[in-house]
Amino acid sequence: MDCLAVKSAFVDKIRKGYPWVYTNALVSPKDLESGTLVYLGDTKRKPFAIAYYNPNSKIACRVLTLDWKTTIDSHFFYGLFQKALAKRESRFSVPYYRLVHAEGDGLPGLIIDRYADILVCQVGTAGMENLKSLWLPPLEDLLKPKQIIFKQDLTHRQKEGLNNLPCEQTSCEPLQVIEHDTLFFASPIDGQKTGWFYDQRANRHWMAGFCKDKTVLDLYTYSGGFGISAAKKGAKHVTLVDSSKTALTLAQQGATANAVSDKCEFIHENVFNVLAQLEEQNQQFDVVIADPPAFVKHSQHKGAGLRGYQKLAKLCATRVFPQGLLFIASCSHHAPTDEFRKAVEAGITKAGRQFTFIRKGGADKDHPIHPLLPENHYLKALLYQLD
Repeated sequence: MDCLAVKSAFVDKIRKGYPWVYTNALVSPKDLESGTLVYLGDTKRKPFAIAYYNPNSKIACRVLTLDWKTTIDSHFFYGLFQKALAKRESRFSVPYYRLVHAEGDGLPGLIIDRYADILVCQVGTAGMENLKSLWLPPLEDLLKPKQIIFKQDLTHRQKEGLNNLPCEQTSCEPLQVIEHDTLFFASPIDGQKTGWFYDQRANRHWMAGFCKDKTVLDLYTYSGGFGISAAKKGAKHVTLVDSSKTALTLAQQGATANAVSDKCEFIHENVFNVLAQLEEQNQQFDVVIADPPAFVKHSQHKGAGLRGYQKLAKLCATRVFPQGLLFIASCSHHAPTDEFRKAVEAGITKAGRQFTFIRKGGADKDHPIHPLLPENHYLKALLYQLD
């Protein structure tokens, strides 16, 4: 393997575990095939780590191990998968979870969500694409899945010089998801990400605990995660809103499966249009939940995205009864927690409401964050009580 020399100013940081090497940290980038395994070395090219390399990416190298004598083979990946599986099995009683969370599990560029005996994989880097022949067999050997679905439509694949690819499977029955004795349905092919948002599991659970005997508005419900959980926990009535007919169909199936259809109303419409209609009708709720898609998809759009969160918070706040609750979340990597919170609270204030901050939530425990990549704390969830 080639050895890429790292500038002296960056060597210590990488030796201490930082998993990314930017192009400007390399002494002289080489014209190698994207996804090639390389040694990382000091300025004298004395190796100290193994990474995969992509000359077309701003993040030129992603570290696989700090033991440069390690052989990167199927046995190496089997060990990482085994460790990831053991962690999940110690935390969850049912096999529905994120099995691999990229750098958090030592597998940069790879996401794997488990739906019992079906796995849904997202490969986001040229390195993991190039190494598929090494990691796929041990994954199959360890889990023995009935099916593996590859969802290759990640926007950042293009930054890696990879094409977005349609699913090899053109159709798939909705997959079952079990969370806290509640049954949901997910569509990995037609749905967002891998079909389900495991990251919000804990937030759904504790929010449902506030909803007994309450009226609930669940905005951007997707497949009904928050709303059905609330209904199952005893909510009086739940209004679930989403612009995706496919997602709402899955939510309706979930409501039926959990015997809460009589408590649920489904609205297929743009969320902002629904909020305007509710304002005209002067309709309010005990609990309003908003879990929108990312409003800030690129750093250059941060200002506009934060204004969008402020607008959403303002409109939602007007729909909350006095002493009611407002839950609002952001999955935008480029909207830091402090700025997101500031935008939300500005929106609540503009609605003429006073508030008490109750709780902050993040991604659930199957989404480990690399300790040196705090920017990967992408999910922010805020809960307020409004006067």
